[in-house]
Amino acid sequence: MSPSAPHGTVLLLEDEALIAVALQDDLEEAGYGVAGPFMACADALSWLEVHQPDFAVLDTVLKDGPCKEVALRLTSLGVPLLVYSGLAEDMNALPELASATWVEKPATTKVLLQALAGLRHGATVPA
Repeated sequence: MSPSAPHGTVLLLEDEALIAVALQDDLEEAGYGVAGPFMACADALSWLEVHQPDFAVLDTVLKDGPCKEVALRLTSLGVPLLVYSGLAEDMNALPELASATWVEKPATTKVLLQALAGLRHGATVPA
């Protein structure tokens, strides 16, 4: 962790530009470094070839499809996942994300940061 990001680096995957920018700002203001936001799974996977985040916040589906491969890669690296999605039905449709903490869109910044803090402290927060 760098001094400018005392809480670690968050890999951010979100394909809606306004949401992505707002999330990035909220995370940075809360003391996280942000990798991304990535709007395509392929771009995030390329970044993961040479980097490893401390946490990941991802939507279930990006511009190039479901985040299944990204989730598998992050899980293999032991990176805690927070899914931020408006598609609650994906909780059952994407088993690769079953162990992740889920926050349903829309949610307040406070709710999202509390869920991320839970990951920092090793707890999962029920959806």
